[in-house]
Amino acid sequence: MSMNLVRPMRALAGFGLAAATLYCASASAHTVWLQPDSTPGVYRVYFGGHAGKLESYPADKLKSADAYDASGKRIDMIRTDAADGVRLRPVREPALIAMHYENGIWTRTPEGRSVNKTLDEVPGAKQATNAVKYHKTILQWTPFVTQTLGQPFEVTPLEAKAPRAGQPLRVRITIDGKPAAGIKIGRDEEGSEGISDADGVASFVPTKGFNKLWSGQRTKVSGNPKFTEFSYEYLFGFHAE
Repeated sequence: MSMNLVRPMRALAGFGLAAATLYCASASAHTVWLQPDSTPGVYRVYFGGHAGKLESYPADKLKSADAYDASGKRIDMIRTDAADGVRLRPVREPALIAMHYENGIWTRTPEGRSVNKTLDEVPGAKQATNAVKYHKTILQWTPFVTQTLGQPFEVTPLEAKAPRAGQPLRVRITIDGKPAAGIKIGRDEEGSEGISDADGVASFVPTKGFNKLWSGQRTKVSGNPKFTEFSYEYLFGFHAE
């Protein structure tokens, strides 16, 4: 087990792919998210998604985690890496926690299996995905949570009012800080809850309890010996009464 202090980090830089073709990803993939741990004030990082199954993961794939208070000021966190996952403990009460997770390059073998290797490492392979995950959990609804954090792919609520079950929640999806149209959103990685409009806005109807709004996009890549597509996936977590 290892423990370290996570200090506030600068906003993430954007990621661009030249001469690429964009299309929406299906919701049947893995994501990363936070939930309260059994110890008060501690949050556990989960990874998984297929049919609701949780999976173990190398702690070093979690590249960053940032906590913010109600006014938007960054908060230090104690990060603990253990065999059963990463745990985060903000030094004071957070309003929002965001994460960046890199799942690496996964190549489909000629036999149909998916392996954590680059395209040029698998003889006969024709498809490989470079998968990056982002996450945001809102713990307090304040005007700050309606501001973007600078994540390359981001989901941001348009109102600071705490969501109510059964009442639509409007969010904006941005890519490199710009509204992204035609991006699918889903619930717990299942089904389709809509597609973002020309302003990047989509509507999601929460259920009572903890909600996980999924969104994602895949980008075809040409001329790269390591992978053939780049995948963004996002899990936006919040509680609704």
